[in-house]
Amino acid sequence: MRVAILAEQNFNLIDGSTIWLLNVCKLLALQPDLTIDLVLTHRLDNRVLAQELPDTIRVYSADVLLETAGIADAQLRPETVVDVMRAWEAQTGPYDRIFVRGADYLTRLLNTPELRDRIVAYAPSAIPDLGAPEPEWVRLARATRTRVVVQSDTAKHAMEALLDYPAYVVHVVPPIVFQPDTAPQAWEGPATLCYSGKIDLHYGLDWLIDLCEEVAEDPQLNVQWIAGKDTHRPRYRPFFKVMDSFRARLADGALPGISLLSNIPHAEAKDLMRQASLAYCLRHDRYDDVIEISTKIVEFCTLGVPPILNDNALNRALFGDDYPYLVDIAQDEIAPKVLGFLRNTDSADYARAQERIAEIARQFSAESLSDSLSHAIRGYLANAPVLTDTPRKIMIATHERKFLRQFLDRVRGDSNVEITWETWKSTIKPLNRPHVPDDVDTVLCEWCCQNAVWHSNNKRPGTRLIVRLHRFEAFREFPALVQWDNVDALIVVSDWFRDRAIERYGIAPERVHVMPQYIDWHGLQRPKLPEARFTLGLVGINPFEHKRFDRAIDFFKALRQRDSRFQLAVRSSMPWEIQWVWDRQDDTRAKFEETFQRIFTDPDLASSIRFDPAGQDMEEWYRGIGVILSSSDSEGCHTSVIEGLASGCLPVVHDWPGARSLFDPHVYADMAKAIPAVIAFADDPETGQTRETLASSVACHDVENFAQNFMKL
Repeated sequence: MRVAILAEQNFNLIDGSTIWLLNVCKLLALQPDLTIDLVLTHRLDNRVLAQELPDTIRVYSADVLLETAGIADAQLRPETVVDVMRAWEAQTGPYDRIFVRGADYLTRLLNTPELRDRIVAYAPSAIPDLGAPEPEWVRLARATRTRVVVQSDTAKHAMEALLDYPAYVVHVVPPIVFQPDTAPQAWEGPATLCYSGKIDLHYGLDWLIDLCEEVAEDPQLNVQWIAGKDTHRPRYRPFFKVMDSFRARLADGALPGISLLSNIPHAEAKDLMRQASLAYCLRHDRYDDVIEISTKIVEFCTLGVPPILNDNALNRALFGDDYPYLVDIAQDEIAPKVLGFLRNTDSADYARAQERIAEIARQFSAESLSDSLSHAIRGYLANAPVLTDTPRKIMIATHERKFLRQFLDRVRGDSNVEITWETWKSTIKPLNRPHVPDDVDTVLCEWCCQNAVWHSNNKRPGTRLIVRLHRFEAFREFPALVQWDNVDALIVVSDWFRDRAIERYGIAPERVHVMPQYIDWHGLQRPKLPEARFTLGLVGINPFEHKRFDRAIDFFKALRQRDSRFQLAVRSSMPWEIQWVWDRQDDTRAKFEETFQRIFTDPDLASSIRFDPAGQDMEEWYRGIGVILSSSDSEGCHTSVIEGLASGCLPVVHDWPGARSLFDPHVYADMAKAIPAVIAFADDPETGQTRETLASSVACHDVENFAQNFMKL
């Protein structure tokens, strides 16, 4: 697989973001099936970082690419990136993936049809500014389900909840660092504090300069600066005036014990960093709400040097509340606090800090993250079974794609699978005249509607025809009109539907395959929140006669009468938001109004039921749910119950047709009989183990298994 890495960073400079770029290249070079080109956005003048790249990485300076496109410039800019990539690929061949960092570059590339499906985005700053317009690249990427790499689980959850981004295509890859070849060695001599990074006022360097004044008077202490570029010099002239004076005093030898080196190779910088006793990683409070994990902090951990950090939520989450080198910059006097740390490196606190950073180093090692990043690039895990050894061109005929999205995300990552579309305007009307091109080997009719009728009556010799039947159309007129002898495989969602299809339509049993709607099982493996213990969840209440919202309320009311600790969270669009539900010419509206009236006139129900709007972030929502309900009169396989189980929820399922074949022993003709089990589950001290067992019971429904089984058909 050919991969281009294109980042807005200037690879001539040495700072955290260019070290990130260097390490991304090193990490992907560990994958033997990836051929990596580093496509630079600036002309390469300084090879300090470039010389550390693996030999397998090909580096292309911006001026080389620009020349290919006939553009006279020293920098590959967002406004020229599309033309340059088109010209470059015309000369060297198309890339399978283009890994891009930089919002403006992403916007241009995602706006280009022939490029957008090959883009993988890197988003280090995932928390959006809710007071500003949504970034254009996010809107474009969400529409095409572009895979995105973020640095932390917090960033992933922000993408899901605040940007409505599909969880399945957001991949967490923390800062990438490479372990040193040898174990860290204890530093002998004066205790040394090390700062490594760019010269930026907001990296606490004003405090560090003050600290150096005191260190210079203590022969038992040293400070080592490993300085990168000056940042925002015109904006912060007073600070840089102090910085220049500080440099001059160093040059004159006026500050003993203080040293400063600039623009040195990264490998040499790491050798110096590992000789320190402590790392100076304090920043001004403008960085306290950042959710990016600093590469430099992780790097110090891998080198065995405990960092001194701001006492904020991100650092506490990573290092623990009891990490001894957290500094409250709003209350603590910085210099005395840091000097105290530096003068006590033989303490129990120091030993505890070294144990903690060793744990962190193991979490962030390149070896443990290599597959994570390559998974995002490929679209599937490196060790995933091959979907097909034979190239397949599959045409999908459908009026609605919503139940195919994660499957399409998976097969889009496989070079042997090509998907084309035949779009239907409705269940009965195609957008254009149906037609199967000669190069298509398989037709999938998603939904057994008029699309399946037409293709079963017009099957082209040499093609395979697969039909997927959902509950929606199972009891309508379409299945009876299908020429089932021409259908190679029928996919149904439960044993009950399989038996009905064989019985009603005389389909050969060996052609009917039970494949419930898949889930992202791995993505649902998230720790439960404390409130989940006493929270029931109900997903979807529309339409009324199908979902039976009233039955769920009956059950919840009976539960509350037995135990008032429980709450109900309803995740759904409201019926008045859906025209075909609210404006039906029957008693649907009256039944909804009656149920809502019952809730809001009953103080007990009104205070214990909340309504959560529909959204993409279901994986995160299930963290707060302990019991998942299915109160329906009819379902196909009720995917929300399978998702709830995967997240560790106890299911309570009404006995709708087919439910027992999927969810026994959690199915009840009278849901009230589940109340003792719900209370016992909440009070069980071994609930964690029970949740793991429940989740494991539906691991077979993961999207990877569905993709494998579908390709076998």
